[in-house]
Amino acid sequence: MIMNIAFPVCGVMLTIVFLYKLRYLRQRWSSARVWALCATVFCFAVTMWSAFPASVKVINRATGIPNVAELVAAVGLAALGGLFLVLALLWRYSTARAWPRIRWVIPAYSLVIASMVVLFALSDVPEERPVDFTFHYAGQPTIAAMYTIYYAATVTGSTILTRWCLTWARQPDYADLPYLRRGLRLYGGASLVLVVYALLRLLTMAANWLGSSALDPMGNLVPVIASLTGCFLLTAALVIPVWGPRWSAARRALGLWSAYWTLRPLHRDLRDVNPNAVFVAPGRRLDVQHRIRRTLIELSDWRWTLSPLFDPAVQEDACRLGERHGLAGERLTTTVEAAQIKAALHAWRDGVRAGDATAADRYGDERDGTDLHCELAWWREVAAAYRSAAVAGVLARTRRPATAPPS
Repeated sequence: MIMNIAFPVCGVMLTIVFLYKLRYLRQRWSSARVWALCATVFCFAVTMWSAFPASVKVINRATGIPNVAELVAAVGLAALGGLFLVLALLWRYSTARAWPRIRWVIPAYSLVIASMVVLFALSDVPEERPVDFTFHYAGQPTIAAMYTIYYAATVTGSTILTRWCLTWARQPDYADLPYLRRGLRLYGGASLVLVVYALLRLLTMAANWLGSSALDPMGNLVPVIASLTGCFLLTAALVIPVWGPRWSAARRALGLWSAYWTLRPLHRDLRDVNPNAVFVAPGRRLDVQHRIRRTLIELSDWRWTLSPLFDPAVQEDACRLGERHGLAGERLTTTVEAAQIKAALHAWRDGVRAGDATAADRYGDERDGTDLHCELAWWREVAAAYRSAAVAGVLARTRRPATAPPS
């Protein structure tokens, strides 16, 4: 059954978010906002865990009270409606300014929950109905009153919250906080889902009062759709304001890792020149900026060591073959550089050495290495050209190890 899949999935997601946020309660600086946030996620998770049919049967049998799981889920969702309002007020205002309004929200929803508990206790619901409890007992006055109070409070509170969030998101003081604006809109969307859920359930229950069960399939499907949509929107609303500003840093890190893996084949080949130069600081193996910086340093050092072995004949062949492949400008330059490096590396592996380091001045470029961004872009192009058909063709044409140029 779809409820036995959708509700636990939502419950798992919300439990993970709750446990992640719970650690902040142990810190001294934890505020009323943190407490309200944790309580909101907790109530939503409790509602999900207690609402699906398999869980309903377990809770009912554990307590010995028929259909008490329905009350637990309803109380959890009613409390969630109040906590939505409290959390929104604490986000928008300081605790001192929010408190006068919160003093009305907490007693109002506490009264709703107390009324629901009393009305459930006065009801006669002996037959366990894990799926259609609301509609099966809709004709019983106490159950009808219980859900009418519950849905009316949900519609009222969630409508107010939706209006607040969408209004606040347009306020000028959020102009420089685009991710917070998106979070408010998503939070308002989550409360709007509760409004639609409560109205459709109330409509289905009203149809049952009039003796019609034609809307029951819709009424039973609404909780599944609402739980999945509401869970997604609430999670996004809580995550985006925090992680949204970090997205640019995450994209930069992904770009650096992509650059690192582009350089890696060239780095692995050139390390034969001096394997002892390879260094990764302890604890920084996953620090991509450190890995890139070290890679560039090591590549530059190995190139400097090989530069006396750069062969003018290889340079000429690379220019000709590169132009034949349609290369020009920077691409032709990097292809020539890659061919020189590859030919010099083959000579190095064949045991050729040269002590005249000044020969590098004739064939090296004039980059000073102070601009790491340009240095990285250069080496990425060289690394790509190193594996190209043009460079392979140059090496095939020379058919001999590179030798040191004359002094």
